[in-house]
Amino acid sequence: MNKLGIYIHIPFCERRCKYCDFTSSIFNQDRMKEYLDHLLLEIKNNEELLKNYLVDTIFIGGGTPSLLSVEDLRRLVDGLAGVINLDENNEFTIETNPNSISEEKLLAYRELGVNRISIGVQSFNDRLLRIISRLHTADEAREKIKLAKKYFDNLSLDFIFSLPTETISDVIASIDTASELGATHISLYSLILEEGTKLAALVERGVYRVNDQVTDRLIYRKATRHLESLGYKQYEISNFAKDGCYSRHNYKYWSMDEYLGLGMSAHSLIKNKRFFNASSFNEYFDDVKKNIYHDEENLSKEDKIAEYIIFKLRTNEGIIINEINRKYDINFEDIYKEELKKATDEKLLKKCDGRYFYTELGRDLANQVEILFV
Repeated sequence: MNKLGIYIHIPFCERRCKYCDFTSSIFNQDRMKEYLDHLLLEIKNNEELLKNYLVDTIFIGGGTPSLLSVEDLRRLVDGLAGVINLDENNEFTIETNPNSISEEKLLAYRELGVNRISIGVQSFNDRLLRIISRLHTADEAREKIKLAKKYFDNLSLDFIFSLPTETISDVIASIDTASELGATHISLYSLILEEGTKLAALVERGVYRVNDQVTDRLIYRKATRHLESLGYKQYEISNFAKDGCYSRHNYKYWSMDEYLGLGMSAHSLIKNKRFFNASSFNEYFDDVKKNIYHDEENLSKEDKIAEYIIFKLRTNEGIIINEINRKYDINFEDIYKEELKKATDEKLLKKCDGRYFYTELGRDLANQVEILFV
C-alpha cells in the first residue's frame, strides 16, 4: 500500500504578526466551529481516496493550531482516524505558539497520538518579538518549551533571522537557547518582506531597515555553521535536526511524494495531479459542500521532473543520479547536460558520489539555479 502524508490547515491566529501574509483569520469560536464542520466534511469526501493509502505522516499547521480547544482537536482527530489507515510508525506533528500552549493541551496532544511538537518562537529577544508583534515574551517561550519537553522528546523550534535591528549575536544567542532547552529540530528562515504586510509598510516608510542580501547571507552562513557545531545536521536549506529527528512530513514535499492537503488554501499532490483549496472561508465552504477543488492541474512528466530537481536540490542529499533516472525512466545527465555544465562551471552545483548538490554559493543563489531547470 502506497504511503501518504496529510496536512491539515487551521487558519486562525489571535493576532496577525507584522511579517505574515499566510492564509489566516483572527480567532472566533463560532467561525472555528463552522470551519471544523466543513473540514470534517472534506475529510469524509476523501474517504474513498484514503482507503488506498497508508498514512505515515500527519501535520496540523496554520495559523495557530494550538488555538483549537481540546474538544475541537479531539473531534478533528477522531474524524480523521475514522477514514484513514494509520502507519504504526507514523509522525504526527502539531504547530503551536508559546502563548497558546497549556499543560492540558499537551496532555491531550499526547493522548491523541501527536508525537512531534513544532513551536513558533521566531526569537528569544524581547526587542525583536515586539517589533514583529509576537504575543509571547522570551521568558514565556522558555517556560512553555520546558513544559512541552516534559511530554514530547521530538521538539522543533522555528526562527526567523534578518529581522529589523537583529544582529548575528542575536541569532546565535537564540540558537544557543534553543539547544540548551533541548530542541531536536530547528527551522531557520530568512525574513521575506511580503507586499501588503505591516512590516513591509514600516520598512517602506523608513521606520526600520532590513539587511541587504550580502549581510543576510553572511548571517545565514554563520548561523548554519554554529548549528552544525551544536550537533544539528542541516538536511534542507532552512532545516536542521539532531540524528533521526528530521521532519518526515516536510521531506515528502521535497521528494515529490504524495500528500493530501485539507482545509482552506491547502495543496495536494496525488499521482500526476496537483489540486488546491480556496483561500477564503465562503469559497472553501461552498467547494467542500460540492465536493470539488478550487483549482487543479495535471502535471506532465516534464513538470514533475523539473519540480523534483528544484525541491531535491534544497536538501543536503541533493539529486541522486540513479534515483532520478529510475524514478522517471530518464538519463538525467544527458537531458540536462547543458544546464548541469553551466551550474557546475559557475560553482553553484557540485557532483560527488553519484549525486548533484548545492555548493555554499549555490544555496545563496538558489533562485538562479532553479531558473535553469524550469
